[in-house]
Amino acid sequence: MKKKISAKAILIPTISLFLICLVVTALLALTNNVTADKIAENEEQNKQTSMKTVLPDAAEFEEIETDVVYAGKDKDGNIIGYAISTASQGYGGQVKVMSGIDTNGVIVGVDVFYNDDETPGLGKNTSNKSFTKQYQGLSAGSDIVVSKDDTSGGAQAVDAVTSATISSRAVTKAVNEACQKYNEITGKGAK
Repeated sequence: MKKKISAKAILIPTISLFLICLVVTALLALTNNVTADKIAENEEQNKQTSMKTVLPDAAEFEEIETDVVYAGKDKDGNIIGYAISTASQGYGGQVKVMSGIDTNGVIVGVDVFYNDDETPGLGKNTSNKSFTKQYQGLSAGSDIVVSKDDTSGGAQAVDAVTSATISSRAVTKAVNEACQKYNEITGKGAK
């Protein structure tokens, strides 16, 4: 009592599924094409805002290294510092950080401009001023660590956000990478 499956019973669902996939793919491609420019524009605007946050005295920014290092200049065109974009793996995903370092090698500002994948109320709090202001005044010439880690080697320490040590370490790692990049660019000695 076996039922015989006809070719029609197999082809109709297969073709229907193929057509549905084709239409959905076309709609996704169309949506991407329509929104791509706006997304790029928003990312550029966020980057500009972040650079101004970490180097508030800069009148303009000149790109030194594509999408990574920007020289902040005063109204007379003199370099007053560098805005350096870095990223690190946090608890939930990428954490993107803009670090501002003046020409004396002192961190003047840190802005966590992307941590959307971090836990709300915990890891996302690494973008709060109460956390990022701890980096202000630290030197780009020596390592920075989260205070829960070993500070015996003379490293500078910042306090982690409560219950968000991994996210705090991700921000700190990104700031350390910015410091290293600053030292390479200025020739002030890599860590």
